[in-house]
Amino acid sequence: MQPTRLKLIPAVLILLFCLSHADAGLKIYYIRHAEGGHNVKADWEEKGIPKSEWPEYVGNSDMFTPKGEKQLDEALEKLKNYEFDFIASSPLWRARNTIIPYLKATDQKAEVWPELKEGKGMTLILSDKLPKVNRTILNEGDPVHIPKKERKYFDRRERGKRHYRKYPSDSSDELKTAYMKHVTEHAIDIIEEKFGEKDKSILLAGHNSAGVSLLKLLLGEEPGGPARSGIHNVAIWMVEQQKDGSYELKIYNDAPFPAE
Repeated sequence: MQPTRLKLIPAVLILLFCLSHADAGLKIYYIRHAEGGHNVKADWEEKGIPKSEWPEYVGNSDMFTPKGEKQLDEALEKLKNYEFDFIASSPLWRARNTIIPYLKATDQKAEVWPELKEGKGMTLILSDKLPKVNRTILNEGDPVHIPKKERKYFDRRERGKRHYRKYPSDSSDELKTAYMKHVTEHAIDIIEEKFGEKDKSILLAGHNSAGVSLLKLLLGEEPGGPARSGIHNVAIWMVEQQKDGSYELKIYNDAPFPAE
């Protein structure tokens, strides 16, 4: 009897392992970029200091502030605590350059997704009164450009090598939001097609408004409590897909959600 019992142990362990992973769902992590010069422009304007005396980074969305430079180390150490099966970034400089240190340290490569770039409309994104958007806007804009020195860290996605077409300059807030909703839902479709209902972890790097819009569309509702505030620079939120395909918010601004 003893040998038979010993033979059963590996089989039991395998079964327990499979059962423990059967309920594991897709985890989507989202990190906002480090503080950029555009984030502090209003502060400098309020100080009343002449623009001629502003540091070069003020108002520049393609430069980090001194605080933002320090946040890059924070983001790197934070992300090292995770392992990701896939990484995608907004095409904008500040998002790409926030995760480059992590990509370099872990010898990974990310895809650039036009749908993750910043946009308008996070407050209206769940409205049922938004106009319809023609689907030909996707992949109809300017080419996505990856600087030569960054090509070892980023690839362009197939059928995503161009930005989405810009909304007209005189567009209403509702139309701007409709564009944002349309492209964000497209990103969700891609995610679920590739990773839905699988025990995978993916990382998306982006912005505040775009990240809030994505979160609301994933949840299908306004998040409550501390998640009603914006995403802090280099802070992370994470949702986990449930058995019924819905998503549950687990982390917001680096803290467990709901607050423990």
